[in-house]
Amino acid sequence: MAHIAAADGTPIYYVDQGSGPVLVLLQGLMLTADGFWGSNLAPLAARCRVIAIDHRSHGQSGKPLGRHTIRQCAEDLKHVLDGLDLADVTLAGVAFGAMVMLEYRRHFGNHRLARLAIVEAQVKLTNATGWDHPTFGDFPPEAAAGFVEACHHSREPLTGFLLGAFGTPPPDEDMARMQAQAWLTPTQAAIDYVEDMIAADYREDLPGIDLPTLLIYGRMNNVPIPSELGQWIAGQIPGARLDRFSDAGHSPFHEQPERFNALISDFAHG
Repeated sequence: MAHIAAADGTPIYYVDQGSGPVLVLLQGLMLTADGFWGSNLAPLAARCRVIAIDHRSHGQSGKPLGRHTIRQCAEDLKHVLDGLDLADVTLAGVAFGAMVMLEYRRHFGNHRLARLAIVEAQVKLTNATGWDHPTFGDFPPEAAAGFVEACHHSREPLTGFLLGAFGTPPPDEDMARMQAQAWLTPTQAAIDYVEDMIAADYREDLPGIDLPTLLIYGRMNNVPIPSELGQWIAGQIPGARLDRFSDAGHSPFHEQPERFNALISDFAHG
């Protein structure tokens, strides 16, 4: 079991497989490196050196007390990249993981990075004047606050992150396995992250991205992102390439793994 200590000593778990161009994977909220990428790690490792990280308080990473933030996860990512002395990294993030990626660039620029793969990312969750792409198509700040308040009384609302993540629901045993992995994140840590996601706004960061960027968005029954957000982001990032998955929802890596794996590994090879 491999860990690297974060700045505060929290052990950050990572998986390291394969050889070739370096591909670092950041998964979604409350999901794990081992459990989230079950259809991807081995195929990707056949062509790349693949590193998947458990965010702090996820999976097999440490679960410290105190406030949890996207900024902390970005700092933890830097410790992993530096600790493993990685260079020319293709950094791929899904949803929350993509927010960690954008937060990393906000504070550390292109340090150790060569390419970005942004998968099903949201850059502004709630409704705002002139903003056409909020989560669910309509997510007023009052609804976001109500969701957070509900999470303080029951863990049940957090299961919606997983239940709404698939255009076609996976088999019951797969869903149960992923849900069990999600329960490894303490409730208060998950609430902290949700509050930070709601407060985040990365729209103004996008035009400054100056690395080759691949965008992947599912267009079938995509409950969290029903609009053409991917197309909008592609218009903000110079030279970005957008691939739409018409046969997948919010989890194209799981619903169409062969296409996803080929796309990501080809991108990592430049």
